[in-house]
Amino acid sequence: MNATIDRLSRQILHSLRQSARLNLADSPIVQLIDLILHHAVENRATDIHIEPQKDCLRIRYRLDGMLTELHRPLDPALISTVVSRVKIMSAMDTTKSHVPLDGRIDFLHNGRKIDMRSASMPTAYGETLVIRLMDVDENLQSIAELGMSARTEEIFRRLINAPSGMFVVTGPMNSGKSTSLYAALRELNRQERNIMTLEDPIEQLIDGINQTDLSGAGEFNFADGLRSMMRMDCNVIMVGEARDSETAKTAVRAALTGHLILTTLHAKDTCSALFRLLEMGIEPYLLSATLTGVMSQRLVRRVCTACRGTGCERCRGTGYRGRLALHEILPIDDRMRSMILNFSSIDEIRRAALESGLVTLLDDGNKKVAEGLTTSDELRRVISF
Repeated sequence: MNATIDRLSRQILHSLRQSARLNLADSPIVQLIDLILHHAVENRATDIHIEPQKDCLRIRYRLDGMLTELHRPLDPALISTVVSRVKIMSAMDTTKSHVPLDGRIDFLHNGRKIDMRSASMPTAYGETLVIRLMDVDENLQSIAELGMSARTEEIFRRLINAPSGMFVVTGPMNSGKSTSLYAALRELNRQERNIMTLEDPIEQLIDGINQTDLSGAGEFNFADGLRSMMRMDCNVIMVGEARDSETAKTAVRAALTGHLILTTLHAKDTCSALFRLLEMGIEPYLLSATLTGVMSQRLVRRVCTACRGTGCERCRGTGYRGRLALHEILPIDDRMRSMILNFSSIDEIRRAALESGLVTLLDDGNKKVAEGLTTSDELRRVISF
């Protein structure tokens, strides 16, 4: 990989000095960017970071949640050329270098279509780019493949099969929230149900479900789309993220009128999510009437099965390969509804949840450490305790 990148870099620098055209299909810059994209797919990267530095152009790949340099940085003279090529592939405006831009790339890897979303941001040494890989041909995971405990899976299935109400999956970015909701949609996808989604962007297409991509929709947002879907005779609506007060309030109204709403939210844990929703302006009586449950999750690196954590070529010497999810699920029962209505504190709600048998993220993580699936160091990296 390093030798090939070095060779292409030298060819590009030579072409630049000769003022050669760089947009031909067989030009070194095209080959270089294609090589980087192929390399990312082959290594199961979720993101590629193209970062101009003072003395180089750094390329990093996010593997199993960790940013990693898989090859040497590029010559800084290549910064503008590499950035221009990626922006052309992303259908971005190459004349705009001082404002953030978004784009997408349809990339073929061994005959398989890989959907990639790109974003640019001006920095001190040039435009930095992040390319997110979204494999539209990737097989959807089922609920049974999410790695839940038997008890968590039973509660999860019960909550997503409720006839109406709102179920929320919470966690930071890249914690597997969308994967869990897609597994839920796959479970619910039946001939007798009308299921619609609002996503920004659509990460995976599911046959039989009406999915709306808001990433390029400048004329309407999540709340607008949700209001329209309430008139579309829906049974189930998945809202990619309750990202603002208007969307959250509209989702609650939809749940109150008989729809099953599935959505995500950024919050520390299940109990914190309740207060996040209240902070977004949802009245306690409406929240207690519509919220059926909250699930919080994190992703930790899985111990490499080839070397059992000692480090090998397969895991690039890290001792880890792949990831697994930790889950914490809180069903909203009558006691919890009463506490929401009575403005109980978060400590009171957390204590009541534990008394009712809540298995926390840390509890689930410790269990998976004991089973040899991950390590205590990895658990400590992801969860503060």
